[in-house]
Amino acid sequence: MTDTDQADRLETLDNLLGKSRTVMFTTRTDGGELLSRPMTIQEVTDDRDLVFITQAHTDVAKQSDGNPVNVAVAGDDYWVSISGTGSVAEEPETKQRLWNTFNDAYTDGGPENPDNVVLRVNADSAEYWDTPGGVGVLLGVLKAKLTGDKPQSGESATVQL
Repeated sequence: MTDTDQADRLETLDNLLGKSRTVMFTTRTDGGELLSRPMTIQEVTDDRDLVFITQAHTDVAKQSDGNPVNVAVAGDDYWVSISGTGSVAEEPETKQRLWNTFNDAYTDGGPENPDNVVLRVNADSAEYWDTPGGVGVLLGVLKAKLTGDKPQSGESATVQL
């Protein structure tokens, strides 16, 4: 892959991540089962690490810290899967900077509460699928039916981060 290909893939990834902040955050339980829950990305860093605010006593914080995690984002015409390692820290300055009404709704005590922590996903890789949308997909399926080919489903790529 050329540097241009990597730059194009990173730009596509950035655009797709900017479409939605709501994700499914997957961890592994102590028993080894996968567990997903909805969360909201607070920030995407320049190195494409994802930043969340949660509470230290929650399963997501306990199961993420130092462990592999996955974050999945889906829209009507795109999907993103990011794999990485979770880390949990108090980070008072980050909490202060990112704190908002939604954090107040789902946590107690504001950014000063030490139970409210920053959960980072140090991203290792991302995979995305970007389709032309409903009508574009339908046209691709119809064309494939007529030609006997497989439908073109848009762009898909894996990016090492």
